[in-house]
Amino acid sequence: MTCDLNRSEDQRQILDTAAAMLEAQYPVSRLRRRDPDDLSGLAAFGALGLALPEAQGGAGFSLAEEALLHVLLGRHVVSTRVLAAAVGARLLTSTGDGLAFEVIAGGTAVCAAIPVGGDMLLVDRSSASLALVFDNRRLALVEIGDAAGRQETGLGRSIPVERLGAGSGRTVATSSDDGLLGVADLMISAQLLGIAEGARDLTVAYAQMRHQFGQPIGGFQAVKHHCANMAIAAETVSAQLDMAALAARDGRDDASFQIAALRRLATAAALGNVRTAIQVHGGIGFSAEADVHHYLKQAHLLSRLGQPADLLALPAPLAPHTSLSERD
Repeated sequence: MTCDLNRSEDQRQILDTAAAMLEAQYPVSRLRRRDPDDLSGLAAFGALGLALPEAQGGAGFSLAEEALLHVLLGRHVVSTRVLAAAVGARLLTSTGDGLAFEVIAGGTAVCAAIPVGGDMLLVDRSSASLALVFDNRRLALVEIGDAAGRQETGLGRSIPVERLGAGSGRTVATSSDDGLLGVADLMISAQLLGIAEGARDLTVAYAQMRHQFGQPIGGFQAVKHHCANMAIAAETVSAQLDMAALAARDGRDDASFQIAALRRLATAAALGNVRTAIQVHGGIGFSAEADVHHYLKQAHLLSRLGQPADLLALPAPLAPHTSLSERD
């Protein structure tokens, strides 16, 4: 059996268009201004419901295209409100709630939330009126309205975090469905891959520009090894992302296993690449003047969303047999 991982023409067009838009509207350097991301352009592009059927307000593509889009979102450190909206829309759709259409269109904003004790930590809330709580292996969509919270400083000013006390919102929908949790893990992992790739590219560019002892530091073998290891880590996750997206799209028995393996690989690659990036950057890597710290914070944040599934409790993988570009 063979597995064709070549991108289809539709996929290339989606990725090229998305990459151009993200480069123009969401360069990583924008984060220095500390303004909340305006997601209206991404909503108009269809990013909040790319793999949902058109009858449900989505764009009608598959999980393969959606996963590849989230890699680009990770590279540009786009607000986790995109992730929360995409997963939240799926949760609402599964319950038949018409609010899903508003979320997909960007009319109702959703932010990610992490439970801490009886409280919720709202990440980059901005104008969100809904919060998607990643509670271990359970998702809950909570209506927070304009409830006032207390600002936290754990991730610095570039990623605002707000604490809401217990009972501050009304639960709209909940789910412990393995399929939905798998989609959430797939999207989180795709963004972690984007961070690993972004940190790699930022480091290679810096190693070519920074001179020491009369030559670029990228010419030294120790730095070359660091850059090569970062590339290997990112490529490994990229291959596993393709496998997991195919398995999830086609409903294969090993989909949960592939996604759980992806989540672990992606987390390790993102955190590892960012740490190496800071080391290669040297002293400036620890400062706000370099963009690498944005990748570090986002990687830690994404790694805290939900709890990865237990690999040992999942079905063993099967041989690949379909094409990444094949659409249902």
